Amino acid sequence: MGVSSILAFFTSETIRQIPKWSFLFHEKPHKITYMQNQTRRSFVRNVTLGGFAVSFTPTLSAIDKNDPNRFQIGIQEYTFHRWIGRKLDHLDYPALCKEKLGITHIEYWNRPFGGKHTDKKYVGELAKRTTGEGMKNVLILVDAKNQLDAKDKAQRDRAVDEHKGWIDCAAQLGCDAIRVNCRSGGNPDENVQNAKDGVGRLCDYAKDSKVKVVIEPHGGNSQNPDWLLKAMDALDHPNAGILPDFNNFGRYDRYDGVTKSLPYAPAVCAKALKFDDKGNETKTDYYRMLRIIHASDFSGVITIEFEGGGIDPVEGALMTKKLLLKAIKAASTKAEKVHGFPAQKLQDASTRITELEQQRTDAHRERAIGELDQVL
Repeated sequence: MGVSSILAFFTSETIRQIPKWSFLFHEKPHKITYMQNQTRRSFVRNVTLGGFAVSFTPTLSAIDKNDPNRFQIGIQEYTFHRWIGRKLDHLDYPALCKEKLGITHIEYWNRPFGGKHTDKKYVGELAKRTTGEGMKNVLILVDAKNQLDAKDKAQRDRAVDEHKGWIDCAAQLGCDAIRVNCRSGGNPDENVQNAKDGVGRLCDYAKDSKVKVVIEPHGGNSQNPDWLLKAMDALDHPNAGILPDFNNFGRYDRYDGVTKSLPYAPAVCAKALKFDDKGNETKTDYYRMLRIIHASDFSGVITIEFEGGGIDPVEGALMTKKLLLKAIKAASTKAEKVHGFPAQKLQDASTRITELEQQRTDAHRERAIGELDQVL
C-alpha cells in the first residue's frame, strides 16, 4: 500500500468520522471542520504542501497503541490473602510471583505488613528483594481504620495521619501510588467535599514524592463512576487519581466505569472471580474490557487480582494472566483491522509525505498533486 492509497483511505469514509480519527491531526477537534469542508483535491494539495498537517508519526494514541511494551501484567498481593501468614511470608511474596507466575510488577496489600510499614529497615529489605532483583513495585492497597471521606472532620484528621506512613512506605519501595478508600457514603455532594478535604490533604503530603493517592470504586459513593469524576474535579491535584477495578462498580456499568476512570489511572485492576470451561471470566467480558483499555490512552500495569475460591491462587492467577494476554492480543489485532493497515505502512506513508513536502518548486508540487489526485 503506497501513500496514495493511504491518503485515499483518509479522504473517503474516514473523513466523515472525524471524532474517531481526530488523533491523526495536529489541530484540536474543534478545528477539524475546516477539513470536513475541503474538496478532495484541496485536501491532497494541503497535505502535500504542508498546509494541513496530517501526522503519521508514531504516538501513544495512534501507532504505539500496539507497542508490545505498552502494557505490563502485574499481580496484587490480595490474590494470596488466604495464604499470607500461613503458607506465605510477606517478604517472600515477590519471589513467588516471579518464580511461579513469571510476573515482576508487584502490588501490595497493607495488612500483610503487620504494622511494619514505618520500619525503614523492614521496608528496605522488601525493596532489596524486589527492585534489587529487577522487579517493579507498583502500588499498595491501603484498607485503613479511618476513612478519608468521613463526615466527621476528626476522623478525617486521623485518616490523613494514618495514611502518611503508607505514602512514605510507597516512596521507599518506589511505588507509583497507594490506593485509598472513600466509602463513607451519605449525600454525594457533601461526600465529595469531605473526600476533597481528606484525600486532598494527603495528596499535599505526597506532592514532593512521585506517589499518587488513587481512589478505588470500593463501596459507598465511590462505586459510582460519575461521583469519582466529581471527586477528581474537586481535588484538581496532580497526585490524585482513580484505580479502576473490573468488578467493583456495584450496580453501575463496569465497562462505563472503567472507560471514565482510565484518564486518571496509574494502573488497572483486572479482578477475576470464576472461570467457565473455556477459560473466560464469568462476571467480566475481558475481551470487551481490553478493547476499551486498548482504545484509550492508558499505558502501564494491568494487575491480576484473583479472588475466587475452590482453586489454588497460583492457578487462578495463571488463568487470569492467560486470559489477559489473549484479550490484549485480540484488542490489538482488532485495532489494526479497524485502522486498515499496520503501523509500518503508516510510517512508510509519513516518510513519503515528508519527501513530498521537501519538493519546493512549483513543478515538483504540481507533479506530486497530480500523482496523488489520480487515485482520489
